[in-house]
Amino acid sequence: MNIEAVFVDRDGTIGGTGHFIHPKDFSPYSFSRAALQILKDNNIKTFACTNQHRISRGEATLDDFYKEFQSYEFDDAFICPHSLDDDCNCHKPKPGMLFEASKKYK
Repeated sequence: MNIEAVFVDRDGTIGGTGHFIHPKDFSPYSFSRAALQILKDNNIKTFACTNQHRISRGEATLDDFYKEFQSYEFDDAFICPHSLDDDCNCHKPKPGMLFEASKKYK
């Protein structure tokens, strides 16, 4: 079985506390960059996949998060910016971000 891609959450997975931290204040865990590099060294695409409802409140922007994920060298990022009340299809655990990635990368 070949693993072609890994979807990685942000808060509490690659760093932080499990709660919202603005990208300018966010720090990855000491091992996160090395772990992502191991995946890349094995030709496995890395995708960030995160709920960030604070974007809908104006506390951060999609661009803030895209720039952050680029700095960690993710291949792409899929971000749900909606509030909890929006009833969107992309807020995890709903599958919208995975469907978007599947469509974009086949």
